[in-house]
Amino acid sequence: MYRHLKGTVNLPGSKSESNRALMIAAYGGFPLEVTGLSDAHDTVLLRQRLEELPSHPYRETVVDGEDAGTVARFLMTFLACREGTWLLTGTERLCQRPMRPLVEALRQLSADIQYVAEEGFLPVRIQGVEIQGGRVAVDASQSSQFVSSLLLAAPMWKEGLVLHLGPQVASTSYIDMTVAMMRQFGAEVQVEDRTITVRPRAYRPVPFVVSPDWSAASYWYEMAAMSDDCDLLLKGLSTAGIQGDAVVAEWYQALGVETFSEAAGVRLRKASSEVVAPLSFDFTHHPDLFPALFVTCVALGIPAHFHGIANLSQKESNRVESLVAELLKVYHFEYIVNSNDIIINKSSFYPADDNEIIFNTFHDHRIAMSLACLLLKINRLSFDHPEVVAKSYPDFWKDLLLLK
Repeated sequence: MYRHLKGTVNLPGSKSESNRALMIAAYGGFPLEVTGLSDAHDTVLLRQRLEELPSHPYRETVVDGEDAGTVARFLMTFLACREGTWLLTGTERLCQRPMRPLVEALRQLSADIQYVAEEGFLPVRIQGVEIQGGRVAVDASQSSQFVSSLLLAAPMWKEGLVLHLGPQVASTSYIDMTVAMMRQFGAEVQVEDRTITVRPRAYRPVPFVVSPDWSAASYWYEMAAMSDDCDLLLKGLSTAGIQGDAVVAEWYQALGVETFSEAAGVRLRKASSEVVAPLSFDFTHHPDLFPALFVTCVALGIPAHFHGIANLSQKESNRVESLVAELLKVYHFEYIVNSNDIIINKSSFYPADDNEIIFNTFHDHRIAMSLACLLLKINRLSFDHPEVVAKSYPDFWKDLLLLK
């Protein structure tokens, strides 16, 4: 099933680019002239929440971030400097994800934010005030979204922002994306070592084209690696964009997938060379690529060392625990895990009986999509919540069936 892959895939627009573009337009107070805006649930949710916020609320307004960490963190700064009283909340899982570093940084800038339940987590009550900006330090070791949330607002503050990052910074490629997009919309941003300076200079409206999503592309690289032969065109994708997850092309070269840049996009082909194991990957700055790479190595029986996994426990699920639990349903493999690394030895598939294998998605879109690629190896698979892919890639199942 699906062992000979050939076709064209229309990847979704990058939700990371889309969400930043929405915030820039909201801060700038202009309509967004954008092509290719993502239809991912997170982007649709952020747009909806921004559009439905009352201009002059006369009572406390509840803002529900649902299960979207980016939405909640971006909106926290936006609400902190917007007139009104706001209760920012979300699902049970979102209320378990860390918020303290962003709250503390905003409080240093005079924001009025109070925890409603447990310290460090949603829900929070926000009394919007006029933030002037200034100097602030933020702990970015758990998430780059804290940094991006502050940076996106900074051009609108009278004093701008001088942001000092701590010694450990997670997912720096997403901070780079934020800075690049801010500059495209007219912001003046300087980056020097661990200090980012934003001048008080309002955004200006410019046409913006959202690129296809490299994080979504990782699942097609995964399938290419598992295939017998492959000729897939990922339409519109470019290795020259601002998405750090484009490193997936380099990483999968070690797994036998060749990448060719063409005018129409990026083409994937299966290489004839054997994989030289063990392999090593560092996900400190590319956490969203872990599910695809981990499942690929287990499925192909390739020993590998995965570093930089500490923050994966704070995603939509604990992604290391989730994937290990599900993969052990169909593969024998030994692993050694600590707070920031997991090492796997050579694995082997063990045939199940005739019963269908049902994978638990843990309500995590990236768990579902990475495990779905095992359709190239296992004929009878199903998922407890296949709809979770809508969070980042609504057409994933449809695109997968087109290659059947």
